[in-house]
Amino acid sequence: MDRCKEIKQRFNECNVSTLLGITIDHVEEGLARGRMAVTRDHTNVFGGIHGGILFAFADQVGGACGNSMDYRALLVESVARFKKTAREGEVIYAEARLVHSRKKVDRIEITVTNGANEILATLKMTSLIVRNAAETP
Repeated sequence: MDRCKEIKQRFNECNVSTLLGITIDHVEEGLARGRMAVTRDHTNVFGGIHGGILFAFADQVGGACGNSMDYRALLVESVARFKKTAREGEVIYAEARLVHSRKKVDRIEITVTNGANEILATLKMTSLIVRNAAETP
């Protein structure tokens, strides 16, 4: 199995994806796309998607993107900008792109949108590049 197919399968079978209802639809080197239907369990006290759930969704798609390369990527820092909410019953989408890769770190940008292609959030994630499992902190 090629790396991108393996990453897609592993992230779709991951406990986080199962718990939150995340589907990773597409993975290629430096790019991943996913979706999630917002359920009542995802909402905050005001009926919008909880920021932590939205972040976890973006992080999962970003993780699939970062690990689509020939190394492991471990998140070390993230900045999220929340712009709009989503409600129960809506399907939200995320696209993660590798925008910068150096010897030790990479940078991934993630955009989360709704079905009308309105931006709900943007995230910038910095990951540590790990070439082999023995280096994993």
